[in-house]
Formats: sequence, C-alpha cells, structure tokens
Amino acid sequence: MSPNSSGPGALLRLVFYAAAIVMALLHVFVTFRGLSSAEGMNQAQLARQISRTGSYQTHVIEPYAWAQMEAAQKKPTPLAMPETVQPPLQPLLWSVAFRFMKPWVVYDPATGGAVFIMDRVIACFGVTWYLLAIYFTHGAARRLFDEQVATISAIALLVCEPAWEMMVSGAPRGILVLLFALAFRLYASAANRAAENRGVLVPLIFLGGVCSLMVLAHWLSLWIVLGIIIGVAVFMPKGRAGAILVALFPVLTLAAWGWWNAQLCGDPLGGIKALFQAQSSAVAHDLLLRDFTPTVPLLQVDDLVRRVGLGWQDQLGMLVAHLGYVVPGLFFFLAPMHRFRKPEAASARWTLAVILLCVAVGMGLIGLPEKVKDDNALYIVLMPAMATFGAAMLVVLWSRFQVSGEFTARWGAPLAALVITALPMAVNLPVVMKFGLTMRGKIPPHWPPYMPDRISALRQLTEKNEFVISDSPAFVAWYGDVPSVNLCTQRGDYEPMKSKAEERGARLAGFVMTPVSARVEHITDLYTGPYSEWRDLIIRGPMLAFDRDFSPSPEFPFKNPIPLVGQSVGDKEHLSLPMVFYTDKVRTIKK
Repeated sequence: MSPNSSGPGALLRLVFYAAAIVMALLHVFVTFRGLSSAEGMNQAQLARQISRTGSYQTHVIEPYAWAQMEAAQKKPTPLAMPETVQPPLQPLLWSVAFRFMKPWVVYDPATGGAVFIMDRVIACFGVTWYLLAIYFTHGAARRLFDEQVATISAIALLVCEPAWEMMVSGAPRGILVLLFALAFRLYASAANRAAENRGVLVPLIFLGGVCSLMVLAHWLSLWIVLGIIIGVAVFMPKGRAGAILVALFPVLTLAAWGWWNAQLCGDPLGGIKALFQAQSSAVAHDLLLRDFTPTVPLLQVDDLVRRVGLGWQDQLGMLVAHLGYVVPGLFFFLAPMHRFRKPEAASARWTLAVILLCVAVGMGLIGLPEKVKDDNALYIVLMPAMATFGAAMLVVLWSRFQVSGEFTARWGAPLAALVITALPMAVNLPVVMKFGLTMRGKIPPHWPPYMPDRISALRQLTEKNEFVISDSPAFVAWYGDVPSVNLCTQRGDYEPMKSKAEERGARLAGFVMTPVSARVEHITDLYTGPYSEWRDLIIRGPMLAFDRDFSPSPEFPFKNPIPLVGQSVGDKEHLSLPMVFYTDKVRTIKK
C-alpha cells in the first residue's frame, strides 16, 4: 500500500479502500439496529443536553453523584443535573453534529422509522473512527516493519466483524480505538527518530496530547496511559525526560477536570470516585453508582484477590473473543521471544507488552460482568497494535519453513490467519445483510432489553417537570427524552430523593422497569441479586400474564402499570409486561 506503488499494487490498494468504504456503509445503513451500548446511550443523551443548553448537564442521574452534590449543599434537581460521571470527549464531539440536527434530536418512531436517525449519526462517527484507526495502524506497521506486515494488519482489521459491531454500538471504546492507534503511530515515530539519534520532542508532545484525549474518552484508559509512560521511560533512549513530558499532559488535564468537578460537587473526583472505589474493593461499580447513601467500601484483600483471580480466569478463557477473533493478534505473545533487528520495533514491542499488562490489571480489578460486550473491556482497544506485531511474527515464522512457490512462501500462513479472522464476518454478515435489506426501515432493535419505539411514548405520558426512576436510565433518557434516575440500590433511598426533588420543583412520575433488571441466570437471583429490593416491580409485569399480581406494599404509591411492551403467552392468560411504566395516576398520551 505504498503511495509510490503502481500496477497491481495500486489496483489492490484501490480495492482495499473500496472494500473499507463498503463495509462502513453496510454497517451504518443496512445492518444497523441502533445503539447497543448503555454507555453509548448515556453519552448520546449527554451530547443532546450539551447541544440544547450549552452546559454540561445530563438527564441520567446517578444516586451516588446526586448524594455527593447534596453533601456539598449544591441543591441539584433531576431536571438540570450537572454531569460528574461521564468522560466528556465523545459527548462534546457528538454535540457539535447535534447542533446542526436539532429538528431530529428527539426520537419519533412515527416519522423517523424504527432506527433513530441520531443513532445513525453516532454510527457514522464510529465507522469514521475505525477507518482512521486502520490508517494509523497501517502507517505504524510500515514504519516498524514493512509493507507486507502493514497489509496483513490492515486486512485483519478490515475483516474483524466484532470490531465493526463495537464501533457502531456507541461505546466509548470506539473512539479509544482510534486514539490508541494514533498513540501507537506516534510512539513508533518517536522510537524511530530516537534510533536514528534525531529529536523526539515533537512526536512526544503529540503523544502526550493524545494521552490527554484518551483519559477524557474513557476513565479506565488511565491504565493504558500508565503503560505508555512506563514504556517511554524504560524502553526509549533517554526516555525519562520524554516520559515526564508525556505524563505532564494527562496530569494537567486531570487536574483541570478535578477543579471542574470540585465546583460542581465539592469532590475533585466527582462521580468517577465510584470507579476507583470499585477497583479497590469487592463492590461492583454499578452498585456503587446506584447508592444514594454511599459509604467507603472496606478494603478486604482476600476478597479483592479472589475477584481479580476469577476475573483473569474468565478474561484469559475468552481472550480470542476479547481480541475480536483477530488471529494475528494472538501471535503477539510470541513477539517477546523474537529479537527484532530494528531497535524501534523492539522498543514498541516491550511498550505494548507493558500496556497490555497494565490493562489486564485494570480489567481484573474492575471486573467485566458483560464479558466481551462490557463497556470497560479494553483489550480490543489494543488489538490493532497487537495484530501488527502478530503479523510480523507470522511472516517471520512462516519464512522458516522454506515453502516452494513465491506466493505461498510469502502469504501461506498469513492468508490462513486472515481467512480464520474473517470467519465471523463470513458467517454473520450475509445473513444480517439479507435481513436488513428485506426489513429496511422495520429492522428490529436490540430486544431484549432495548425497544426504542416503545419507550419514546414516555415523553408523551409525562410532564416537563417530571422525572422517572429506571433500571435502564440511559436507555430511557436517550429514546424517551425524560430525566431518569438510576434505580437506587436500597429501596428506602427513593423517598429522600423524591422529597428533595419536590422541594426544587421536580416531581417523580413513576418507575420504568425493563428486562435489564430481570436478566438473571436463575430465578432465585431476583431475591439475592443487585435489584433484590425491587423484586416486586421486576416480577409483577411478567406475572400479570398468569393473572397473578404482585402488588407492592400499601404505602408504595406507584401501582398503576402502563404497558410499554406486552407479550401474549397463551389464549387464556393476559399479557406479560416485560417493559412497564408504574405510575401513581391514570395517564394518557398527550397529542
């Protein structure tokens, strides 16, 4: 893919570019079923609020963050809650596009179709990030190795179906893939210049800037940035000064963000504090965010070590899936045993190994309850760089066999690895394409647990001064455009939140229950799991199908069920309500 190539090389390059564009268009306009990432929905509604108000406000209210503001006597209201939990980079970028599309930022399935048009806008951002990531990865591979390794790496990324699906999901990991690919490219440039005794100041300054953007894109990218700083300090000639320079940018960025949080809630860490507490204790991050009366979790070393061990056990067992089934990426683990002739390749190899180790530590501490699809699963962010070194190892190892035939001798094993990498795409994409072309505007959403066209009615059932409490607040806020408080862990906490909101002119309209809280492995988990104190609301909707009503306690006012999704289970039974709005009065849809 050299820019000076001609003849067959130029033709193949054009074919690759055309295939990349076709893949991007297919995943946005043919197979796309809307956002599938809860964090993506959260950042989408935040971007919409930024474009509307010009300030950093959210319609997703975490009880933990609300409690911090109450402790600082800031008197927040769910109708205009400052955001202290979400990283700002992706919402800010999306909000620029949202400003130019104000007539379409509220979802109306009657006029906009089954797929929200703003979801497609977000998907366009995602595929653009991925195309740029492929470009930067190809450039880094050419600088560290040669054109063949760069081509193998680029094709592996092109045919990685899980990566394409993640990029259109809205997950903040998407922009992190681009930023790390750019950081890898800058590191390769700096290592090359250092090996040639040239100045590295400019690429390291840019690398520090990219590290700042990474920490503003995903808070757990601090582990990636830590690995980069260690790599620069240890594996780059005269790297200690360079490491200080690189570290200076994210440190200043986080200091500025800490000052901003301190103004909003009195704590420099803001709602992000729950993330760090979750990594240093045995309490899940989502449980901490749902706690309106938070206490400092006790550090129990034995429980923490056990949780990290179990986390690594699951993550190692699913390593192939975490890397998007990219076979060349697996060969990266052979790279530390090979002596690369280029010093910049050797330096980048060890730095990437340190980054992977740091990410593994972070993933073990935080845990990945959703496994591969968890919004904190950052292994796939490193996959493009790992695929580069894996491709180099494939080329080196295959050359040792001295196979006859020029093409087979060069491309035998790499081609087999690319074919295996493409298997998920070859199996799934044609079926989904046929489905998408047949259904067109009626393509079904990600149900369960998300059905956007049904939750959009919530906006017409509530007043402007009302908010709801939900087990899926990001989904409700994005598609329903209604302020939504995350379902508090302790049932007794909802009354204080309700009272404080009413003092400030906001009224609780009711509870929206979705399949998110009912998603358990065993029915008994409803009584012991994270939503155990709300089991009556969880079970009530499905049990109505059998003419059995789990009525809440008499003092609980939100008893009237308004079906959002109803499913028939037989001729004699009533409808099951897997998605329902529990309110305190009869409501009708406003015209």
